[in-house]
Amino acid sequence: MKVKINYEDRDFPPGSKFAEVVKVVRESKKKEPMIRALVEKTGADHIVFVLNGRIVKAPEYDSLELKEGDDIRWIHPFFGG
Repeated sequence: MKVKINYEDRDFPPGSKFAEVVKVVRESKKKEPMIRALVEKTGADHIVFVLNGRIVKAPEYDSLELKEGDDIRWIHPFFGG
């Protein structure tokens, strides 16, 4: 099934959970300097995830099942100085 992650189509097997998207995004961004600095200073990356226009909090990651055509976006926690 296809979902969009920041406007790019990605395939996931039917029944996939939102937590799988979180894992994919965090894995792909973990080497970015800003993310590395945040993890070193705070212990977390602070990436914000949005599913179909609604902010998703960490406790919901495992309970949300992906659906065909879901629009998922992630946002860096800080922009600028």
